[in-house]
Amino acid sequence: MKCNTGTEAAVGLFSKRRKKSKLSSNPLLRWLGPSATTAGLLYAVYLFFVGGLDFSSLDQWLPGSQSVTFEGEAITLTDEPRPNDRIRIATFNIENFGETKAANRNDSDTGIDVMGKIAEIVNKFDIVAIQELRGKDGVALQQLVSLLNASGGQYAAVISELIGNEHRKESYAFVWDRTRIEIIPDSSYVVQDPDGRMYREPMVASFQSRVDPADNKAPFRFTLINVHTSPDLVDPEERDSEINVLADVFHRVREYEFRVRGEDDFILLGDLNVPPEKLGLLSEIPGVVSVAGDIKTNVSRKKTHDHILIDSNVTEEYAQRMGVVDFIDDLGLSLEQANRISDHLPLFAEFARYEIAPPPPPLTAQQPGQARTRVLQ
Repeated sequence: MKCNTGTEAAVGLFSKRRKKSKLSSNPLLRWLGPSATTAGLLYAVYLFFVGGLDFSSLDQWLPGSQSVTFEGEAITLTDEPRPNDRIRIATFNIENFGETKAANRNDSDTGIDVMGKIAEIVNKFDIVAIQELRGKDGVALQQLVSLLNASGGQYAAVISELIGNEHRKESYAFVWDRTRIEIIPDSSYVVQDPDGRMYREPMVASFQSRVDPADNKAPFRFTLINVHTSPDLVDPEERDSEINVLADVFHRVREYEFRVRGEDDFILLGDLNVPPEKLGLLSEIPGVVSVAGDIKTNVSRKKTHDHILIDSNVTEEYAQRMGVVDFIDDLGLSLEQANRISDHLPLFAEFARYEIAPPPPPLTAQQPGQARTRVLQ
C-alpha cells in the first residue's frame, strides 16, 4: 500500500475548520471537514481569508408560507433498470452500520447475506446519502464500495469524520456511481455548530450528472444536505429544536452555495425523525416540500421519518417519481431478515439527468482554505 500526501481546497460553513483527510482508490473514500462562511458577497470574500461565521448567531428566520402538498407517483424497483434520462437519488439510514454489520455475509440467525443485500440495494441508485456509519476509519463504507466494485460497479464515496458526543458518534457519507454521477471538486464539508444547536451537524456536498457532450445539454447539478437528527430534539413547537434549526441551515447553505458556485438546486435528505406534518419551519420555507408524502419509510411500514426535501419552485428537474425499497415485499425477506439490514427503508426520488432551468454559471471561484489530505492506493 502506497501513501501519498497532497493538498485540496476545502469549504466549511458557519465556523472553524475541522481536520480533514482523504482515503481513496479513485477515490473510494474521503474524510472531510470545513472552514467557512456566508452572509453577503463582500463579507463572504472577507471570510475566505479570516475564518468563519458563528452558527449560534444565526437566530433570525426568513418569513415562510403555508405548507405545500406533494403529489407524485410512487414506484417500486424490483428489477427496473435505472433510466438513461433520469438519475435516482436516495437516502438510507443503515442502522448501526459498522464493521460487524459490514462483515456479516451469512447471518447466524437468519442465513441472510446482510452486506450483500445492502450492496444490492445501493446498486439500485445513482447516489445515496447514508446515515449511521459507525466506527473509525470508514471500514464499513470502504467494504461496501469494494463489494459494489467487485461486482463490476464503478462506485466512489465521501465520508465525514465522526460527529456527535462521547455517548454516540456517527459519520455521514455519500456513495455514487461514477459512470453516471461526479462530485464537484472541493464541495464537501460539515456544517459547523460550536454552540451545539444540533446533535449531529449536517454534511454537504455538490454533484452533477455525467452526460455525453454529444447530447449538447447541461448536466443536472445539485447540492445535497445529509441530515440525521436526534429523535429527542425535534419537537417543532420548540423554536430551537433541531427540525427548526434545519430551516436556518437550508437558508444559509443555499445562500452560500449560490454566491460561491451559482448553485440553485438544493436537496435536504436524511432521517429527520419526524412525520411530514411536523417538519416545523422547514415546511414554512416557500416551495419546500418532502417528496416522501405520507409513504412509510421504516421496515414495519408505520412511520415516515425519512425525507427528501426540495424547493419545488426551483428544482424543476424533479421527475415526480419516488418510492422506497421494501425489504419484505421487494426483496422477499422475512421481517427478521429485513431488520438485520436496517430499521429504515431507503427512500428515493428521480430527477432529470439534464438541467431544465438555465444552467448555473461556470465554476470559476477560488475555494478558500487548504486542507491536508491522505491518499491510499
